[in-house]
Amino acid sequence: MQHRILFVDDEPLMREFYRMIGSLLGVEYETFLASGGNDALKILETDPIDIVVSDLAMPEMNGADFLTTLMRSHPQSMRVVVSGYADQLTVAQCLMFGHRYFHKPFDIKLLTNVLRRICELKHLVCNEKIKRVISGLGALPTPPELYLRLAKELSSPFSTIDSISDIVKEDPGLTVKLLQIVNSAAFGVSRKVTSVPETVQLIGTQILRAIMLTVQAFKFYEGNSMRSISLAQLWNHSLRTAIAAERLARFEQLPPQWCEEAFVAGLLHDIGKLILAANADEEYEQLFRKSRAENIPLDQLEKESFGATHAQIGVYLLGLWGIPESIINTVELHHSPSEDSTGRFSPVTALHLAQCLDPTENRSMRIDHRYLQKLGVDDRLDLWRDALNN
Repeated sequence: MQHRILFVDDEPLMREFYRMIGSLLGVEYETFLASGGNDALKILETDPIDIVVSDLAMPEMNGADFLTTLMRSHPQSMRVVVSGYADQLTVAQCLMFGHRYFHKPFDIKLLTNVLRRICELKHLVCNEKIKRVISGLGALPTPPELYLRLAKELSSPFSTIDSISDIVKEDPGLTVKLLQIVNSAAFGVSRKVTSVPETVQLIGTQILRAIMLTVQAFKFYEGNSMRSISLAQLWNHSLRTAIAAERLARFEQLPPQWCEEAFVAGLLHDIGKLILAANADEEYEQLFRKSRAENIPLDQLEKESFGATHAQIGVYLLGLWGIPESIINTVELHHSPSEDSTGRFSPVTALHLAQCLDPTENRSMRIDHRYLQKLGVDDRLDLWRDALNN
């Protein structure tokens, strides 16, 4: 499969640099070069592009205007922002119209690997309609009440990192943006950060407020009258699952980092359902009805109808946003934990059990007992139920 990448920069030296990246990517990648937004849009009119890598500071049409136009007219193209701006507020604003952010000068190997990874993710969703929907998405819906609480907490002289983090954890959209930004090249963190308190501490209150505005600006689904799902019910299930996954991880004495990953993955595990409901509501409602009436797993019907499950769609989106691979892997496998390669009780196990043991939903029949037997923990189900009930 041929992947197409367009690099946009008004500096000749940078275009030569991008030409070198094109040679590093290999024969499966075709690269295009443009000196500005107008030239890039002309290329996009004739050639479908998988990824657009663009600078921000350009004459005539600046990068922000170009990427906003790109988001509206060619939503199927992934957007990577490359900029010399150093302030972190600009980083947060850049992510309103870009999926990833890199600060000049950047690591050529890191950018090359990110471009490869984004292209690899495309195999998870083979339906063109779904790819267009995900590519154009800017943020996740969020409960407004949380913003008021968070703003009040940030303004309080008695607030702490933990008190702020506890509120952040309740909001999947805010959690995603925080993780995306702190793990971007702009922060220069040498390892992947998955802990919300550490993320809040690294980002600081100014950036946290900027992310609040970003998520507010992209309250993409507010006002949508969706019949296939209830936003309130989906939110409540995600939060319950996150809490339960973290509790099970702690109960099994997993490392603290894995416990945090279990919580974050729990918040994000059904993001794909939200995307399907918002953009294919009527068809998705029919799948829910058929799933309940004929007792067929929903993800099986999703695969047949859309070419991808809600887990795969969620993974595609989270991968574009630069969420750590360990969390992406956990989200992807929450219905198929036997594919986990760790060979032990892990965040994947915790998330799988958390969503199956949700007392408000009849999902216990979806527990993968063969997987638990393989791990040698199939006799602990009653202990886990007690841990969750307590």
